[in-house]
Amino acid sequence: MVRTFWISFVVIMITAVARGQVVFTDGFESYQGQAHFERYDNPGDLFDPVWLTRNVWHGQTGPPNLQLINVVSPYNPPAPYLPQPANARARTGSQSLWLKAGAHRANFVNLSAPLGLGAYVDWWFYDTGSANQQANAWVELLFYTNGLLDIGAGVTFGQVESFSLGAASFDPAANRNTYQVRGDISDPQYYPPDSFASLGGGAATWANFAGTSRSVGWHHAAIWLWKPNEVLFVVDGVRRTAPRNPAYGATTVRIRGLASNATDFYYDDFTVGVGIPPAMPRSSTALRISIGDFSGDYSRVNLRVQIRHPHETWVLETIANAVGSDGTLQVFLPQGTWDLAIKADRTLQRVVRSVTIPASGTVNVSLTAGDADGDNEVTLLDFGVLVSAFGSILGEPGYNPSCDFDGDEEVTLLDFGILVRSFGEIGEE
Repeated sequence: MVRTFWISFVVIMITAVARGQVVFTDGFESYQGQAHFERYDNPGDLFDPVWLTRNVWHGQTGPPNLQLINVVSPYNPPAPYLPQPANARARTGSQSLWLKAGAHRANFVNLSAPLGLGAYVDWWFYDTGSANQQANAWVELLFYTNGLLDIGAGVTFGQVESFSLGAASFDPAANRNTYQVRGDISDPQYYPPDSFASLGGGAATWANFAGTSRSVGWHHAAIWLWKPNEVLFVVDGVRRTAPRNPAYGATTVRIRGLASNATDFYYDDFTVGVGIPPAMPRSSTALRISIGDFSGDYSRVNLRVQIRHPHETWVLETIANAVGSDGTLQVFLPQGTWDLAIKADRTLQRVVRSVTIPASGTVNVSLTAGDADGDNEVTLLDFGVLVSAFGSILGEPGYNPSCDFDGDEEVTLLDFGILVRSFGEIGEE
């Protein structure tokens, strides 16, 4: 039986583990100088197996590209690269990538497999400039329908979801004081000319990142293909959505800058994956579960929480962990409004619909016991599982915690009675 839930604002300190699919990550710590960083570059032969290597950084044709720097032991890179600045930055470790002001620079990663709905690129950048300085520095998620490597010729067929780190030189109406986003330039139906002019962006496909001012220092950003028809941009916890073409996903991540750049940028800690990007602001919200007829130690209960868009069944992220002895679990849910599908190892699933997650608090959910085989319904199959474990106690080979519905650490007639009361019920999907 589905029971009610309520929200009370209490912070519970028990740690959970959030799991997502990460397909590429790089903090730039493993490279031993510029030559080592660019060892996969052979633009003279596009069919060279080294040049075709996926999930590694490549430089565009005609280097120099972005430059690897080390703030502890500065490199002396070969020409045409330059000595690194004395005030070079790295967010973690000692190394990062430097995008020099006033020069064309670009590097890219072709992913080993195209990513679709839910794909994201997440990164940190250091802005050395201040407001009103030209900043043509972009991070882009691209999709190449022909499957070829990005060799710097631009996007002819496919999609670009860009995040500009400043104002574009070809957009005279743009506000240089803010970070901006760029949309799907390959399909005008999603970004009609001047579609964001009211927000300050004057050129087609550009928009000011509302409410996010430029400043010197490290910033956390992400591009997330979070819905079929919408892309989410994040910078420093501020979110902005824009339309996207649902026909495309992501095959390539690219960093690039134009010679009109008037300030340096540093990049560090890139992550590409499917799920919820690390840049999404998280709450300290806790989850407290109660299982009908259960009076035992909740720390012996394994819990799974799925985060979904409201009224959708596809899963953005799954959190799986044991709960605390009182039934609490600190889940660090992303702030926003979500559906939460919650299931314990001996209960039916409960879906809490359209929950708005505050910055802190507790979401209380009650669950119904009786699902011993984990198929989200109580049938004769569950009776069979219980019979196999009947009479066993914790520590014995035949003991099955999924049949211990009352939590007394043994499988008895009391558990049989709980199953009988739940017989025929089906969990929510």
